[in-house]
Amino acid sequence: MGVDAPDFRAARVVLRRSMRAVALRAIDLGLMGAVVTAISAFDRRRGLYLRGRILTIRRRHDDHTDFWRAASLRYPSDRTFLRQGIHCALRAGRQAEAEAGMASLLAAPGLTAADSDFVLGLAFVHDRRGDRAGVRSLIRRFFKGLRSRPDRRIAALRLNGIIHTHFGRTADLDATATHERSHRRLARMIDRSVSQPAPRMLLQRVVKSEAMLAAKCPLVLFDTAVSRAQCIAFVRLVHARLAGGEPFSFVRIGDGEAACLPYEPYLSRLAGGDAMERERIWWGKTLSVAQRGRMSRLVSNAIWSADCIGIPTASRYLRELRPTANDWLDRNLTGRGLRAILYCVEHYEAFRGVGMPAPVFTSCHLHQDLERWEIYPELLAGKRDVVLVSCHPDLADFVQTRFGARVAASVILPPDRVSAPSLKHRADARSLPDILDRVAETLKHRSDGRLVLIGGGYLGKWLGDVARASGGIALDVGSVFDYWLGMATRSYLDLNPV
Repeated sequence: MGVDAPDFRAARVVLRRSMRAVALRAIDLGLMGAVVTAISAFDRRRGLYLRGRILTIRRRHDDHTDFWRAASLRYPSDRTFLRQGIHCALRAGRQAEAEAGMASLLAAPGLTAADSDFVLGLAFVHDRRGDRAGVRSLIRRFFKGLRSRPDRRIAALRLNGIIHTHFGRTADLDATATHERSHRRLARMIDRSVSQPAPRMLLQRVVKSEAMLAAKCPLVLFDTAVSRAQCIAFVRLVHARLAGGEPFSFVRIGDGEAACLPYEPYLSRLAGGDAMERERIWWGKTLSVAQRGRMSRLVSNAIWSADCIGIPTASRYLRELRPTANDWLDRNLTGRGLRAILYCVEHYEAFRGVGMPAPVFTSCHLHQDLERWEIYPELLAGKRDVVLVSCHPDLADFVQTRFGARVAASVILPPDRVSAPSLKHRADARSLPDILDRVAETLKHRSDGRLVLIGGGYLGKWLGDVARASGGIALDVGSVFDYWLGMATRSYLDLNPV
C-alpha cells in the first residue's frame, strides 16, 4: 500500500458522501421514479428491484415484506428478492415468513457467508421460544449448504458465538474462563479464515485491544452474548454498588458516540461532516458549532470517567466488515465510527482522568444480552425507588408490572428520529438538545442512592454522569426500553422484535 493510500481513501469517502446526498435528494423529490420507469422498459427485473430499494429508503420504518415476497414469486430464480424478503420479515417480526423464506434459501444453491445474518436473526427467534434444537438444526443446515463454498470459514467466524453457545460449553464457564477461551478461539479463527490484509489487520487490532484491557482492568465482560455468567457478574457489580450506596455509571459506546471522539489522523477531516450527519439522523437538524462543542465535551467526559464502559467487541466489527474484500471500515458512517472507537480504546488511559482507577469494560450490547438471557428480573425484582429516563410515558407501568420494581420517578425525554416513528403518543416538537439542561436539573434531585435506568441515546451518556454525580447508580440501557414495549427500533441482529 502506497504512502498516499489513506488520503486517497479519505478523498473517495468525501466523493461518495456527496453522491449519496444527491441520490437521497433525488429520491426525496420523487425524481428517481422516472429513472425506474425508464429502466423497467428494457429490464423489468432490475426496475422492480430499484423500485423496492427506493421504497425502503423513502419509508424506512414501514414493513415491506409483502413487496419483496411478491417480487420473489414473480422471479423465483432471483435470490436477491428472496433475501430482501427475509430481511424485511425479520425486521418486522414476521417470524413465519422469515422462516419460510430461509427454508427456500437453504434449499437452493448460492448460499454465501453473508447469509449468516439471517441465521443469527432466526437463531434469536428460536432462542426466545426455548427451542435450542431448532437453533442447532438451522446452523447444521446452513453449513451443509455452504459445504463447497470458499467462504465457509468466514461464516463460521461470523457465527462463532452462537455456534459455541449451542454446541459448546461456553455458557457454563465462569466470566474469566469464558473470556480467555473465546479470546484464544477467535484469534485462531481470524488467522485461518481472513485472507485480505485490511480486515485481518483490523480484527487483530480488536483482539489485541481486548487482551490489553483484560490485562489492565479489574474485570472485562466481552462475551455476554454467549455467557450468562458474565451477565450475572455485571448484575452482582450493580447490586454491590446499590447495597453500599456507592455512585456508579455504566455507559455504552456505539458507532454514534464517535460524534464526540477523535478520528484516526487519516480520517480526521471527515469527523466534522460525520458529526453533522449523525445529528441529522438523531434530531433532523445540525447543532450550532458552540452547542456541538459543548455537548461533545459533556458526552466524552461522561464516557471516559464512567465506572463501566461498554464497547463494540469483535463480533460487532465482524458484522460490519466484508472479510473477503480489502475492507478498511472507512467507507461509511458506521464503519468510521467503529474505527474511531477502536482507536480511542487503544489509548483509553490518555482520555481518562489522572489517578482514576481502571474501569470495568463490557460489550456495548450488554443491555440486550441481559434481556436475551432473561436477567433483568434478577437486576430489578423488588428494587425500590427506581428512576427511569426515556421517551416512553407508559414505561413506568410496564416496569412495575413486569419486574415488581417501584418506580420513584419517570423523566420523559423528547424522542429522537429513530424512536419517534414507533411511538403511539404525539412526539414532542422539541429535541433533547433544546431541553437538556432542564432534564439534567430534574435528574439531579431524583438520583441519590437510586437505580437510574437511562434510554437517552447520545446525550443520555451525559445524563448518566449527572445521575452518578448526584449519588445515583446509573445504567445506560438504551433501546431495551423500546424492545420491552414492542418497538422494533434496532437491528434483528441485536434483538428481534416481539
